[in-house]
Amino acid sequence: MQNFGCPERFTHMVRQLHDGMTARVTDNGTVFEALAVTNGVKQGCVLAPTLFSLMFSAMLMDAYREEQPGIHIAYRTDGHLLNSRRMQASTRVATTTVHDFLFADDCALNTVTEEDMQMSMDLFAAGCADFGLTIS
Repeated sequence: MQNFGCPERFTHMVRQLHDGMTARVTDNGTVFEALAVTNGVKQGCVLAPTLFSLMFSAMLMDAYREEQPGIHIAYRTDGHLLNSRRMQASTRVATTTVHDFLFADDCALNTVTEEDMQMSMDLFAAGCADFGLTIS
């Protein structure tokens, strides 16, 4: 997390909350010995969405480091957002590429063409594999 600009104090706090976690399995009334939980976050943890976004953003940055399929958007931030004539001018117009939307534990990939979607899915699948994630 520190590689992505998270303060050391935040990383330490997250570790304190999650280090040493154990879980017990109950099957048909039989309770088994505690197992060490070495990955994931606690059920209902208020940090879970933030931790997911940090980890998933890292995976996406890795997956799309060389290619940027997605929807290209031109925008201005000079206070005249709804004046479409101002978008025709080439000055002070910036562009960005939106290739994904993250919400809770979901990710929507965005492209313009079918070929771009296939390329995006291939990059996404490779990124997931690199991070040990399963696509469902």
